[in-house]
Amino acid sequence: MDLLYDRNVPKKSDKSYGKLAVQQRMRLAMAFLNPLRPVIAESWLSRGRGSKKKAFGQALKKLMQDALEGDYPDQHVVPDRVDISMGILPGLLVREAVHSEQTLEVYFSSKDTPLARATDEVVLVVYNPGRGVAARNTHVCNRNEGYIKVDLPPQLWSAPFHVYLFAHSASKKQYSKSVYIGQLGP
Repeated sequence: MDLLYDRNVPKKSDKSYGKLAVQQRMRLAMAFLNPLRPVIAESWLSRGRGSKKKAFGQALKKLMQDALEGDYPDQHVVPDRVDISMGILPGLLVREAVHSEQTLEVYFSSKDTPLARATDEVVLVVYNPGRGVAARNTHVCNRNEGYIKVDLPPQLWSAPFHVYLFAHSASKKQYSKSVYIGQLGP
């Protein structure tokens, strides 16, 4: 008779290289996107067919495909390839970003196209993945203004942070692809 199972035999704890690599990729992607969950739930909603969970899953899938680099165990997220919003609206062109200790000012422009409306709202997101702090502008800024100023949260006054910019329609049904401005800070 062949023995199928013996609970006294310890389980194998060695995981394969591929399994460890995939698990690390998933952990890195989740850790990077989790603080941005409210923004992603809103901006990827059309890709998630109306479900916040599916929207987050689509953003996670896109990050894992496009923004992860390296081989296990030296994998890392490339922030300038992360899309925190996705859509058909024309994007914004960043002219200048001015950072002081407690504020961030961004000057931008937009191409004149039939899809770009002057009433499209602009969203500025600042994010430090190491500290798990993400914030966005609280006041309404329109595409035609060409300028947005935000007060930084106190956690980012003395820490570097990533900056993303995107636009959405007044009804919040259409979004532009996010633009990575760069890493700013002390």
